[in-house]
Amino acid sequence: MLNVSHISKTFFKGTINEKKALNDLSLTLNDGDFCTVIGGNGAGKSTLLNSIAGAYLPDSGTIEINGKDVTKMSEYKRAKFIGRVFQDPLKGTAAGMQVEENLLLASRRGESRRLRWAFSAGDHDKYKAMVSRLDLGLEDRLSTRIGLLSGGQRQALTLLMATIKRPEVLLLDEPTAALDPKTAAKVLKITDEIVHEQHLTTLMITHNMKDALKYGNRLIMMNNGRIIADYSEDEKKNLTIDDLLKKFEETADAVSDRIVLG
Repeated sequence: MLNVSHISKTFFKGTINEKKALNDLSLTLNDGDFCTVIGGNGAGKSTLLNSIAGAYLPDSGTIEINGKDVTKMSEYKRAKFIGRVFQDPLKGTAAGMQVEENLLLASRRGESRRLRWAFSAGDHDKYKAMVSRLDLGLEDRLSTRIGLLSGGQRQALTLLMATIKRPEVLLLDEPTAALDPKTAAKVLKITDEIVHEQHLTTLMITHNMKDALKYGNRLIMMNNGRIIADYSEDEKKNLTIDDLLKKFEETADAVSDRIVLG
């Protein structure tokens, strides 16, 4: 479903601030794979997701989604195939619009725009049923403007919006980093349920190694723009946090990674 082949990306090339974010990186995800990604600051995790989403164009290499070469496709066109949840809960929703208006926009992602009645018969009940599964008390607040909701509520709604039209690839960039532990656990639980129900091919960045081991059927570790470890589902079952820390200690960034990930 996703094939990233030998991509490289360098920022500020030729200057004193030159940074090689991705270094000849290749990654293949099969249909339905749920892959968690860990690595220290500057490892290239977010650059990888941004390159897949089209926010950054790689300097070299190719990116294919479901057999289609999207390497040079613009971000807004690529959004037709991709669902995305950002680290910042404020980025995934339109604050000035109502809850159900946000869901309506998401449900028509990739469709041509035309003049017609915004809501169809049954939309209200459909969205109410969708939101009720979040167990955040939003099913009776569909007319509330998103900007009045908490960060956790907005992030959970962003997840619904990203998956309301089954994406070919779902990208999760530290989706619970800005949430309190209780809300984060709830959002991850819902994420796991939706990923499995829709059989979504998913790439999730996390700094929480416990979550990286708990969720998904695959785990990759990045450092200096490369994948330095790739664990299958069976291998993950036997891994511990100490195992992952020891693997990080084999890299040049061991000290900073232990601070960030320990």
